[in-house]
Amino acid sequence: MENMEQELKLLGLTDNEIRMYLMLLENPDSNGTKIRQTTGISNSAVYASIDVLISKGLITYQKQPTGRLYSALDPEVIKSILEQQRKKIEAAIPQLKELTNKTSQPTETAVYEGFNGFKTALIKLTEECPKGETINIIGFSNQAYKNEKLAFMLQDVNKISIKKKHKFRMILDNKDNVFYKGRKEEGISQIRFMEKGFKSPASIDIFEDSVYILMWDEQPYAFVMKNKNIAQGFKIYFEFLWNLAKS
Repeated sequence: MENMEQELKLLGLTDNEIRMYLMLLENPDSNGTKIRQTTGISNSAVYASIDVLISKGLITYQKQPTGRLYSALDPEVIKSILEQQRKKIEAAIPQLKELTNKTSQPTETAVYEGFNGFKTALIKLTEECPKGETINIIGFSNQAYKNEKLAFMLQDVNKISIKKKHKFRMILDNKDNVFYKGRKEEGISQIRFMEKGFKSPASIDIFEDSVYILMWDEQPYAFVMKNKNIAQGFKIYFEFLWNLAKS
């Protein structure tokens, strides 16, 4: 009996409602007084539980001159109730997933190593970035061009950005940066400079939900993250530096 009561709780029934349902299975056509006397449930709780069991389709009643007589429906009805609950839960799952997506974003990551891998990452960046999108860049310092091939490779990649009308907001170390000279000639970038002493061997490119951390070294590599919340954090950091930087 105890196991049965635990299983009936899966229907969302209280202890009183379970006790009353089992009692009516054994004692059909019982009035309120008999239910109260048999179960020991208080009078007010009896009728509150009756209303719940009727609404759940577990008991029914018939009217008599002396009042209502209550009976439990065939336990097979429980299958129907559980099926209805299952359908309601299945219908709610898409909405629950939507809530999950709002609060917990999956993170896609990738690492690209060596010259060819680095080039692949930059091409991926320019191809995935939508037409007309602004790319925010926390830039590298002059030391970045240890690998001279990267400078020529970047010129080829920039041609893709120019065709897609990408815009750039960039933070660099100073106007002597060779990267600055090339960007200035292209005329598609807003550029600001940090105070003296700013040095970075890497650049951070941010757009939409993507963050590219690019190490411009003799053995270059790129670390890519795609996550809305992470990208938003980097955007806030960029704006903080952008407001500190000078034109």
